[in-house]
Amino acid sequence: MGKPYVCLAEKAASELVIKKSRFLCRLVPVETEQQAAAALGEVRKEHYNARHNCFAMILGANRNFEKSSDDGEPQGTAGVPMLEVLRKSGLTNILAVVTRYFGGTLLGAGGLVRAYGGAVSEALRTAKREVHIPAVVLRLRIDYADYGKLQSIAAEYGAKVEADYGEKVEARAVFRQADYDAVAKRITEAFLGADVYEKDGECYLTEQVVPQEPTE
Repeated sequence: MGKPYVCLAEKAASELVIKKSRFLCRLVPVETEQQAAAALGEVRKEHYNARHNCFAMILGANRNFEKSSDDGEPQGTAGVPMLEVLRKSGLTNILAVVTRYFGGTLLGAGGLVRAYGGAVSEALRTAKREVHIPAVVLRLRIDYADYGKLQSIAAEYGAKVEADYGEKVEARAVFRQADYDAVAKRITEAFLGADVYEKDGECYLTEQVVPQEPTE
């Protein structure tokens, strides 16, 4: 698995009014281009009478997919500045849509760049984030008397443990991938070298993070 990555925890929104033009930004957590297209379609349906619905997106754990659209605004004045703000935010699996209701006054290329980028920045300012951390799943079969040892190790590394109780305790523990070598050593020591665990795949742990304002 790759490195940790940060996403939106939920939708976020903002509104800017510049010379009577309204710029409504909506941030949506998405995992695929198809999900992004569906979310964009919902915004366009809701704001069917708006002059423009411009968008930008970044997808993938490695942030290796990007796409943007000016939706009729002068080339490079909407989608690109929106995308640049998303790049600086460090977020992935995110769609930003900015809907513009024209207020009757032309803003010029520079004004549009600032307005579209500013709308996204404002929405990001208070958006809730979550970090996805690569993790390893361990399966353990241990005696009841030894379950406390596993709970102690799990608490030490902030791991999640689930257990079924039969003839023995059948436990499923999820540890951060970065802790795996140390955890394996601790389990081996705690159970005196007994073969009590096996690696049972990989996943991501999700944790909330404190919002940070995007870098200018």
